[in-house]
Amino acid sequence: MEVNFTIKNNTAALNFKDTNIDLHNNFNFVGLDYQLPIREIHLKWVKSKGDWVGPDEFSFLILKHRDVTFFKVIEQDENSTPDDDSCLGEITFFPSSARDFIDSYLPQEKPNENDDIKYFFEGGLQIIIHCKQIHLDAYK
Repeated sequence: MEVNFTIKNNTAALNFKDTNIDLHNNFNFVGLDYQLPIREIHLKWVKSKGDWVGPDEFSFLILKHRDVTFFKVIEQDENSTPDDDSCLGEITFFPSSARDFIDSYLPQEKPNENDDIKYFFEGGLQIIIHCKQIHLDAYK
């Protein structure tokens, strides 16, 4: 898997072009777009309105997963709130051979060749994707 970012601090932070992006505290997940004919999945975030978010923070992010060969969504807790569902708790690269270990996490900055990427949201939602490339686009 090719990526243009690294996972930092073993949580929900990315490093992109020497900039740290805190997806947990500073961004809200707003949606997923699956473009089946071209096998692309886009995960989208917008900058949080909290006063702790710096003015220089990006305003909009898209993680574009290209050449997707595996896609799984594990539903959120039925008692979760919209705030929980939009808040990323952790992100990790994880061996695709170990997909049965649903709640497992590895502290890993870069993916290995046959890894999936796993997104864990505070409301229990999980998104697991295997693809050839993930490209982060960040907009001011």
